Amino acid sequence: MKWMQQFKVWVFGLMMLAPTLLATSLAAQSTKTQDSKPDQDPTQQEVPAQPLIVPVLMKPGKLVFSDSFKESTLRPQWTPLHQTRWNVINGMLHGIPATEEFQKSRTKHNGGTPSSKLEVPVTDCILQMSFKLTGKMNGAHFGFNDGTFQSGTGHVGRVTFHKRDGISLIKDKNTKLENDQVEVLKSDPFKIQSDHWYTFVLEVKGEKMVMQLKDGPTLKTRHERFRAPKSWINLPTRGGGEIFYDDVRIWAPLKEE
Repeated sequence: MKWMQQFKVWVFGLMMLAPTLLATSLAAQSTKTQDSKPDQDPTQQEVPAQPLIVPVLMKPGKLVFSDSFKESTLRPQWTPLHQTRWNVINGMLHGIPATEEFQKSRTKHNGGTPSSKLEVPVTDCILQMSFKLTGKMNGAHFGFNDGTFQSGTGHVGRVTFHKRDGISLIKDKNTKLENDQVEVLKSDPFKIQSDHWYTFVLEVKGEKMVMQLKDGPTLKTRHERFRAPKSWINLPTRGGGEIFYDDVRIWAPLKEE
C-alpha cells in the first residue's frame, strides 16, 4: 500500500511538470531552428531605392551615388567652393557663406553664398535631391560641369529654382566656342519659398534634359550641349543665407538588352 501511494505521488508530480518540460523542449527546438538558418547569399545585393518620381527619359540602373548624411563627416565626393562652410547637422548637409574677412578679400567668387560641387562623373544620369532655403537665400542651382575651364568646356547645363524668377532649364556657355552664350531654354513661373523642403528629379540623356518637381511642374528641353561629359555636379546658390540638402541619389541608366 505504501508503494502504491508513492507511485501516485510520482505520477501526479510528473503531470504537474509536463507543461514546463514541453515548453522548454519547444523553445530549445525553436532556437536550434533559428540558429541553423543558412546565411544570406553574399552575392544577393539589396535592390537600390527607386526615384521618388518616375523618370521619363530612362529607367534607373545602377545607383552610383547615395548620401542621406547619416555620418557626421562629409564624404570625399563633396567639395566646398570659395571657402564657403559646410557641415552635417541632424542628418542634413548644411551650407553657409564664407567668413566676412574672406568675402572682403575677393572681388569674384568671394563665397558670399554657399557653393559646392559633388564629384561624381556621369554622362547620362538621373539625379534626385531634396533642398531647403533659409534666411536671405533666394535661389539654388543644380547643374553639370565639363571639367575645369582650362581643360574642359565649363558649365554644361542646369536647373535653377528662384523665389522671384521661378524654375528654368538652362544651357550654359561653352568656353571653347567663340561667342557662345548662356540660354534659358525652358521656364515655369512656379516660385519656391523659404523654409520649405523641395524634392526634384533631373534627367539628362543625350541632348535631352527633364526636371520633375515633386508636387510641382515638369520642364523638358533639349540641346546638343547636354551631350558633353559631366565631371561633377555644380551646386551654387544665390543670395545670402543658408541652404540644406538631403537624400541625394544618382543613378546610371539601365542598360537595355
